[in-house]
Amino acid sequence: MSDGVIGYHGQGAGGCRGLGRTPADQRSVEVTGTPAAGDDDTPGREVPRSPGDARVGLISALLAFGEVIGVLVLLVGIFVSTAVWAVGAAVFIVSGSIHWLLRRTPAGRRNTARDERDAARYARMRARAAARAEQEQQAAAADVAERRAREAEQALRRAVRELLDALPARGTPQDEAIAHCLATTVEARNPRLQAEAERLARRHVAVDERILCVARSATEGLKERPALLILTDRGAAVSDKGVSYRFDPGPEDVIDAPEASWGELRAGELVFSFSRNPRLRVALAAREEAAAAAPSTAAAAAVRPVQRLIRDARDAELAAVDWMRYLGFTDAVATPVGADEGIDVLAEHAVAQVKKEGSPTSRPTVQQLHGVAAAKQRSALFFSMAGYTPPAIAWASQQGIALFQYDLQGTPQPVNPPALHLLEAADERASGTADAAAATPADTTGSTAAP
Repeated sequence: MSDGVIGYHGQGAGGCRGLGRTPADQRSVEVTGTPAAGDDDTPGREVPRSPGDARVGLISALLAFGEVIGVLVLLVGIFVSTAVWAVGAAVFIVSGSIHWLLRRTPAGRRNTARDERDAARYARMRARAAARAEQEQQAAAADVAERRAREAEQALRRAVRELLDALPARGTPQDEAIAHCLATTVEARNPRLQAEAERLARRHVAVDERILCVARSATEGLKERPALLILTDRGAAVSDKGVSYRFDPGPEDVIDAPEASWGELRAGELVFSFSRNPRLRVALAAREEAAAAAPSTAAAAAVRPVQRLIRDARDAELAAVDWMRYLGFTDAVATPVGADEGIDVLAEHAVAQVKKEGSPTSRPTVQQLHGVAAAKQRSALFFSMAGYTPPAIAWASQQGIALFQYDLQGTPQPVNPPALHLLEAADERASGTADAAAATPADTTGSTAAP
């Protein structure tokens, strides 16, 4: 009975040693001397080698060292003597043969498998360490790029605010606005550029636009003349090789990286680089804010325009813009000098001409405006400081052209029935708006106070 117990315990001990191991794990132990869990990449958890495997490993290392020594002696013998070469060859062959045979033994195979597994484990550890280092490097680079982009955006916002604060007031003469834009550039003392920019502004920039920047295009050769760009809060004007035109830059025309030192604005085939025109990047960023800062035409049209001193033709045009907006043409803007067949103020449904002359406006001048307005299918208005000749008044009244005569404060007076009807309708709208604004608080109070 005790034998049975002893046999049971012996079998149980053996069973405990093999408990939880699959046949593959058992074969792994037999071949490599290390359990399957040894695949863990942590070197400290590997199972130590058996004394026999350790001895075989030490002998293998010595034999490998002997092979190296044999190779060195063999190489030296080539230059020294044949005997030395033969000794080196013998050492190498004997060491290599014994090493090869030793690796074919069970202990040698276990050591070889163990070394290969350790090498693979260390390779995986190095790969994971390299991957972690690369991830940390990428994260650090992303943080740096994000910080630089944030700093660049903040710097751009500050530059935009400084540009808008330093800009001349709306309505400043175009030559003064252009001189202000060129004052901080290398072209500040270039009278030819100043004159060219003034000509471009007179043709394609309205007098009530704010000029943000004057830029020149990049050229391939020194003899090639660069194009000229004037950027405003409502668009841009371009002059290239004697041809000038209006241009409205869109997001697709701007190539920019705020954190970088490069970027450009494209107008067709023309390239206006930010490196050549540093103010251009800031001006492009300031366009929306500058346009938003413009006075509301709807609010301005609700009340009669304030008086302004008429010193020159530009002041007269600005006064006409204010009064046309009050008369109902809220999108009226002043056109460049000499553009649109003499039209000085342009709106979606009306055109106007402004004369600041010493003699009354004649009928042919009014007829010319009527022809332009009819071609554009818009109403015609005329503002003259000296008044009109009787034939001009009679003909304009028949054609429905509104004639106004303004004084040195820019206040117009209707001269014929079409002008009188426009002004009376505008006054009625303004009065109704004022009555509604005044009645709204009272009505609200009365409704809340009623029982």
